[in-house]
Amino acid sequence: MPDNLRITPPIPNSDTINKIPTTKQTGPTTPIDPSKVVQPNTDKQGDTNARFEFLLNRNSVFNKFLEQLNRTPALSETLQKVTFEAFSRPENVHDSRTNAPFMKELTAAMKMEPADILKNLTFQSNNRTKFTGPIFDVLRNLLNAHAGDRELKQTISNFLKAYDGYFSTADTTQAIAKELDTLSTQIPNPYSKQLKELTKELITDQPVKGLDLNLSVLKEKVIPLLGKYVAASNDYGVARDNITLLVHNLARLNISSHQELVDTFTALLDYCKYELNLPEPKMNEIKSMFLKTVTEASQKPENPLFDSIIKMLSENMKQSSSSVTQSLCRDTLTSLLLDNSVYMPFNHIFLPINYNGQFMFTEIWIEKENEKEKSRRGNLESGGSPVRLYLTFDIKRLGYFEAAVSFIDGKADIQLNCPESLEKDKRAISEKIADIFAQNGLTAQKIELLTGPGAVTKKQILRRVYERKNVIDVTV
Repeated sequence: MPDNLRITPPIPNSDTINKIPTTKQTGPTTPIDPSKVVQPNTDKQGDTNARFEFLLNRNSVFNKFLEQLNRTPALSETLQKVTFEAFSRPENVHDSRTNAPFMKELTAAMKMEPADILKNLTFQSNNRTKFTGPIFDVLRNLLNAHAGDRELKQTISNFLKAYDGYFSTADTTQAIAKELDTLSTQIPNPYSKQLKELTKELITDQPVKGLDLNLSVLKEKVIPLLGKYVAASNDYGVARDNITLLVHNLARLNISSHQELVDTFTALLDYCKYELNLPEPKMNEIKSMFLKTVTEASQKPENPLFDSIIKMLSENMKQSSSSVTQSLCRDTLTSLLLDNSVYMPFNHIFLPINYNGQFMFTEIWIEKENEKEKSRRGNLESGGSPVRLYLTFDIKRLGYFEAAVSFIDGKADIQLNCPESLEKDKRAISEKIADIFAQNGLTAQKIELLTGPGAVTKKQILRRVYERKNVIDVTV
């Protein structure tokens, strides 16, 4: 019986025979915007900074500044080692190394008396930026008084660009010549050969007088040649980066003429007279300040210590065969550049000192104050807003010190962290600090002395840097 039962598959409907099954069509896809994709944080970031980093655009200028700041060693880890090496060198021993003269200059410049220490600190404070002087104080006051006037901001900005360009003509020209020499080794012939010939046409020994000729050569010959090279090669490597830097310096050189400076200052005076209605005596005061500032700016300030440090760093970068020395000098230069960033909330001053045969390396951070915060504090406090500064000084054979000082109305609050070996001398140290402040017309109303290892300064600096994200404004 079971053999008679045959189980066969059902016969399919003829309508579906030989028909190719159709695939289900999907809806239109939306393109992905990489800028809106949240990238994960790296493992190197701490818990505190991770939440902050999550809010930042990874490609923002501020985030790049933070990354560079975290990667770069502090001056106490780089410049202090180099200057201590200069301090430890015997003076009368013959040294055949090529950087020996610069190290000897640095050794001599580090020898200081109290008056020399004050002179060097004042020099760094007064020359931390080109825009220092009475006329720039007047311009800052005008911006504060007319905070919403965008045309005033643009007029002052044009003047500052022309001022900076005019007094940087020599440096900019040298930088362009160096970039052209570098590019000639990075691009192939026949472009390299032509570029070398065009570089010889530049006037580098008298850059101010030869400005018009240099601009003509660069804009009419050099840039078209490099444009042809890029169009033919599609070079996106190191040579392309150097070409971008060259164009940036050319744009700066393009507004560096004496006539540009005069024209922008005249436009600024016209705006102050006809739009801001400044009185004639005030206008004459601004003119006299400008003439004085131009006269002083034409004479490059000199300082034996600072000049010897820059020479030593430059020569070691060029001639030193030690990779460690080159790394120390490179990190030192990077740290100095970061100190001048618009994102740095402190004016940073450093000083290596040889005082009575004792080596000391000190750093001072003077806190910059946001104008909005300054106005708010001025309204809340009759005495104005406090001025804060942080100090570190490392004295060989004695130890490491840190101090935080706050000034307001001639009164100071001081917190000093000393080595544990000075625990028994805390009372004498407090009295001496009070005497030092009294000699300078200040009252030390509160002195707090601590002993042991401290890292207050580093924490305060990093905290203020991260707070800068809320107050910085670099729009043009």
